[in-house]
Amino acid sequence: MSQPNSGTPPYRVAYSERCRGAAKELLARAITKGRFAELAQVIQGIETRVTWIPLDFGEPLQDFPHLGLKEHIGVLGPLVVKYAVDEVRRIVYVALPFDLLPKSGL
Repeated sequence: MSQPNSGTPPYRVAYSERCRGAAKELLARAITKGRFAELAQVIQGIETRVTWIPLDFGEPLQDFPHLGLKEHIGVLGPLVVKYAVDEVRRIVYVALPFDLLPKSGL
């Protein structure tokens, strides 16, 4: 996925330490199954989407108007990511670890 050239700045993505640690563990597991390159590419794909098109990637779950956030869920097999978008500040928050789709083999 290429980056848009519309002049719109990207969103800043803030990952929690919990999310980062779980992603490292997941990548370590992928190494043992010979799927590191595949999983690393999927994680990079998610990163690109939440950086450039977080409101178009996935589906909206709920709004938190008092916080100025919109919660979304996105799937880029075999991973599922839940994230919150602050449109005004152009920040995406990923607090929870990625989930795996059933029967993903990881």
